[in-house]
Amino acid sequence: MLKKAITFLLTSLFLAGVLLAHGNATHLMGTVTALGKDTVTIQDKDGKTVVVMLEKTTKYLKTKKPVNLDELKIGSRVVIDAQMNEKMKMYSAEEIQIGTGAGTASPAAAKK
Repeated sequence: MLKKAITFLLTSLFLAGVLLAHGNATHLMGTVTALGKDTVTIQDKDGKTVVVMLEKTTKYLKTKKPVNLDELKIGSRVVIDAQMNEKMKMYSAEEIQIGTGAGTASPAAAKK
């Protein structure tokens, strides 16, 4: 009985830790439609356009490995972990996971 109680407690603590690991981030999924100097615009699965601010601290990942902002291209599928910036009324990206699908233009090309 004691072993079962300890096992249950440890399992509960582990699952609570996993759930809390994401914090309060909002997960935005969609396709990149535009890139700006400090923003990325995506179209989500419902067809809604969402503009997300890019910060100096934003992390970029592709296949779970760190990459540069240059990997983010128009047409790329992305999952963005973001916080709502209440002052700006916009999302601020913490982490962007870039899909392996082909994009069409890099941020440098989009700025021109």
